[in-house]
Amino acid sequence: MRHGQAENNVQHILAGRQSEYHLTERGKEQVSLTANGLKSIPIDMIYTSPIIRTVETTKIVSETIGVDYGIDERLTETEMGSVVGMGFNDVLEKYGNIFPGFFRDDPTLENLKIEKFSDIRKRISNILDYVAERHQNTNVLLVTHLDPIKAAITRTLDLKPESLFNMTIGNASLTILRHDSSEYNLIAFNVMDMSRYSWNSRKNDNLQNI
Repeated sequence: MRHGQAENNVQHILAGRQSEYHLTERGKEQVSLTANGLKSIPIDMIYTSPIIRTVETTKIVSETIGVDYGIDERLTETEMGSVVGMGFNDVLEKYGNIFPGFFRDDPTLENLKIEKFSDIRKRISNILDYVAERHQNTNVLLVTHLDPIKAAITRTLDLKPESLFNMTIGNASLTILRHDSSEYNLIAFNVMDMSRYSWNSRKNDNLQNI
């Protein structure tokens, strides 16, 4: 699950790990909608990123469905290095469109000290395997961020960097993976309450992609 809409999403700021932004009121409503939809699903445990916007998301879900949670550093946000706190458009103006290159570990980004996507994949794969081993035959909810969710999806699909960049994962949306033996299968993607999808326009502030 991705965290609900946070202040940095509205401001189009690359928050990274160092800048703490809280959920907006809209974000809390988004999370509540998703949490209510989870009431009918038997969830054994919740693990969350330590970043405040994910912890706030997790607390709402935990209280709604009555399931305990723990904090796990492997679910944390991408380390954004030199661009942390910058606006999306400011990054484009200063460095060009670095984002598709991020998903292919473009070596030119090393000077910006941005965490490699391959390293995000490693830590996300690690926690996926940990959960699969520790919570066999149960449902576990992981609350995290945009890039870690995309990293989890690459465990099941071989996607081009450009496809990963353009992939929309809405705030407070669910991405569902099933573990069978040693394999993961993508069961559902970007699942939200139907009222949150835009049917009349491509513009939709529910689908924040930064």
